[in-house]
Amino acid sequence: MVQGNQTDLGGSRGRFRTMLSRRGVMAAAVASAAVALTKASNPPTALAVANMLTETTNSTTTVTTLQKNGGATNPALTVTNTNNDGIQAISNATYGVNALGVAAGVFGASTSTAGVGVLGQLFAPATNGQGVLGIGGAGIGVWGAGSAGIGVLASSSATHAVFGSAVAASSSGVFGTNTSAAGVGVTGTNGAGIAISASSTSSVGLFAVSGSSTAVVGRSTTGKAAEFFGPVEITGDFTASGMKSAAVRVGDGSVRRMYCLESPLSFFEDMGSGQVTNGHGSVTLDPIYLSTVSTDDYQVYLTPEGDCRGLYVESKSATGFTVGELMGGTSTVKFSWRVVAKRTGITNERFAPVSMSLDPKSGPKLAPQHAVEIPDLPNTTKPTTLAPR
Repeated sequence: MVQGNQTDLGGSRGRFRTMLSRRGVMAAAVASAAVALTKASNPPTALAVANMLTETTNSTTTVTTLQKNGGATNPALTVTNTNNDGIQAISNATYGVNALGVAAGVFGASTSTAGVGVLGQLFAPATNGQGVLGIGGAGIGVWGAGSAGIGVLASSSATHAVFGSAVAASSSGVFGTNTSAAGVGVTGTNGAGIAISASSTSSVGLFAVSGSSTAVVGRSTTGKAAEFFGPVEITGDFTASGMKSAAVRVGDGSVRRMYCLESPLSFFEDMGSGQVTNGHGSVTLDPIYLSTVSTDDYQVYLTPEGDCRGLYVESKSATGFTVGELMGGTSTVKFSWRVVAKRTGITNERFAPVSMSLDPKSGPKLAPQHAVEIPDLPNTTKPTTLAPR
């Protein structure tokens, strides 16, 4: 029964309950609600539905429909309750509320600091339904905006708080963007565990691209900036302000550092052994090694492995070098050799300047992040089991 100009809703509360369980409230509320969207800070007062509210019952399908057209600046139906829910709609089979509007199908607002504008809940034992479902045919399925607070808050005590899925090759499961130069598109925080996890069963786990700056920055104040388990490939230059070393297990079982040798130019080297017979010998260099270095000028270092007057380099060519014994000696002795040559394909500038900071804490600075105060979840102490209506 509606107070005002006394429109009888049929006299049977059973039919009204059927309306709530089958299709929810206002299955065809087609009046414009554009003005209502601007009233979140000034919630509307309850309107008398007057005698424009009618009820029809389809005896074939047993569907009860409430119809009312609102004005150009008023919603079709407004319900307020200063003590509890404005509207509670429950369905045992499909939607609790199915509303259609030219502007907003459903507009919910709360003036309480801990209130909820719209609450959707899936009761146990249902596991495959949705508390709130938003579908956008060619637009946005669910939009959340906060002028000073959180736009969308998701929480889960057992599984993913937010799950995004996309099937198009040019789309993303989850997309985040920020128009501020010092802002962050996507932020993940965790007090004790992993902040952001990325994995793929058959492709790249994490892919980062930057058009004009650094694609990936890692910084740690007390720990490691990055750690890799498995082979690492780098296409391009590799520059380190600190030491470069290899971790090697030694005889006592411990792991120790073996440091890299550095030089002002980029060199490749090769080494091996040879022999002089009657004071003369020759060495042919590996063709693969020769294809990586410049043979216009390279250095050869010799070490005799037996008694002799000493060895020297007689001549060098693009394919190898010859060795002779000092002072016309005629010894037959083995020797070790080492060749060092400039690497080809890169700019070999001696002591080339580097534009980088030697401070391990340097790099892009993020804008101060606002402390996120997660509000308490709404009180959902509703019945967990529902009897069919």
